[in-house]
Amino acid sequence: MSIPQGTLGVLLWVISFYSSSLVGAFPASRVSVVQRLDSVPAGWSKQDVSSMTKTASMIKLRIQLSQPRINDFYELATKIATPGDELYGQHLSREAADSFLAPAPESVQLVQQWLESEGLGGSLEMGKTADNIIVHASVAKVEKLLRTEYHSYTEQSSGRAVMRTLQYSMPDVLRDHIDVIQPTTYFGLTSTGPTLSQAEAGKLPFGACAASSPSCLSRLYNYANTSAYSQGLMGIGGFIGQFAGKPDLSVFMQKYATQKNANESFECVSVNGGACPPDGDGVEANLDTQYVRAITQKVPNVYYSTGGSPPMIGNSSVNEPYLEFLNYLLALPDAHLPNTISISYGEDEQTVPFDYATKCCDLFCKLGARGVSILISSGDEGVGGQCPRKRFIASFPASCPWVTAVGGTTGVGPERVWSGSGGGFSDYFARPKYQSDTINNWLAHDSTHEQQLAYFNASGRAYPDIAALATGFPVIVRRIVRSIGGTSASAPVVAGLVQLLSSDRLTRGKKPMGFLNPWLYKFGASALTDITTGKNLGCQDIGVTGFQAVPGWDPTTGFGTPDFEKLLAISRGT
Repeated sequence: MSIPQGTLGVLLWVISFYSSSLVGAFPASRVSVVQRLDSVPAGWSKQDVSSMTKTASMIKLRIQLSQPRINDFYELATKIATPGDELYGQHLSREAADSFLAPAPESVQLVQQWLESEGLGGSLEMGKTADNIIVHASVAKVEKLLRTEYHSYTEQSSGRAVMRTLQYSMPDVLRDHIDVIQPTTYFGLTSTGPTLSQAEAGKLPFGACAASSPSCLSRLYNYANTSAYSQGLMGIGGFIGQFAGKPDLSVFMQKYATQKNANESFECVSVNGGACPPDGDGVEANLDTQYVRAITQKVPNVYYSTGGSPPMIGNSSVNEPYLEFLNYLLALPDAHLPNTISISYGEDEQTVPFDYATKCCDLFCKLGARGVSILISSGDEGVGGQCPRKRFIASFPASCPWVTAVGGTTGVGPERVWSGSGGGFSDYFARPKYQSDTINNWLAHDSTHEQQLAYFNASGRAYPDIAALATGFPVIVRRIVRSIGGTSASAPVVAGLVQLLSSDRLTRGKKPMGFLNPWLYKFGASALTDITTGKNLGCQDIGVTGFQAVPGWDPTTGFGTPDFEKLLAISRGT
């Protein structure tokens, strides 16, 4: 399979979008419900919004168009990421990826005709990538377009408010041309942590590797002075009002980093109106930036502060930040795209609309094909927490087969499974080829999961893929030391090490790691420390335990924890 070049698909899209000769009349078609939630998601409560407010307030509606060649793209992305394939490491340019995945001109024409017929032809904006159209309109007009009603919903745990609907409709003739429309039924990401320990800040045991400080992690995961690496770019995804503080980072670097370099910092980039305050006090944001910065040392770091706030209806967000983040990254020129992204956010897979989850996963695939490694925390509730449907609940986006999911461990002599480590099998995504042999072997030869077999989809994408410590992380927030844990701590640790692998490759004239999993499943067992003790949490509503750690891959810690020098040796040989 040859890698496509040029921008023919993009040009076709632009031409069709702006050519008045293509508009015409929208064909008559029955309107049907596309997506419906049975009830308000757990943890959210509905509020009332007046019709006057809906008429005056604007919404940014993103319409993601179908991509006719997406299955071929999956195959291409896998080849690019598989060691030994003739296409290994030949990452796509932005133009080549956009051309390959351009929507059919007919799709653009029909959607434009639909919007024109609803009086929204003058409200269109061409998305930064070829597969999406943006509509700026009042909430009232969007309600009419989608035959629905928006309400304000408040997240009970945080007080965060969003404008969403429980269902939306569109003409049947568009079903094969539109993948997803948001913001509609998706209520948004939550952080997978971090969890705060009960220890007092002044009494935390931060000596002699009793906690997960950078110096202890360096010894545990076998990476020493990495200050020689400066090439590449490390990215951190920030959401739901989590802001990182540069003064806190300076204190952390001086107190805990192996090089004690308080001058190393990060760049904060605003995405979709995200804020970049100079002294942010987000616990998650500070955890991510402090540990990634300490591990990557001289490699440039970027914190992508992704907003979901403006425009507002009262205190309710009408934007959906996650698609905004992924589309922003994919629109970046190749030279500005990060090599690695750490994301410590996720939620129960079953609460995410299937079409939305699929589209996000497709965008992760596109990032991987362009050379980006994506590390995501696997969750902090074992196999699913409550499990009211009498079934284990996967965590999304960790369950997406185009990301690398990071589980959690605890202890150092030796490490064992952290009980909260998220792990299991997706109900949305089929098992990818790169992990087929590994998972078949576990299913056939592991005798510890027989009791759990009835509660998970054995043919689904299995996770996590890798793991790292998830307990006892000292973090500076407002110049005060706090002890943090969760897989939201594990993910940035592994992401930082993966960035070092990419930086080393760039220094040697090679391409960055890119989509990691085919490489990891081919070599992981020989370069990771196998975790064979412990199990993750079971479901409260089922009464069975979680999965057990066993020799080899398992759904608690994947292949285990990193040995950087071993990973580096393999990377240099591939």
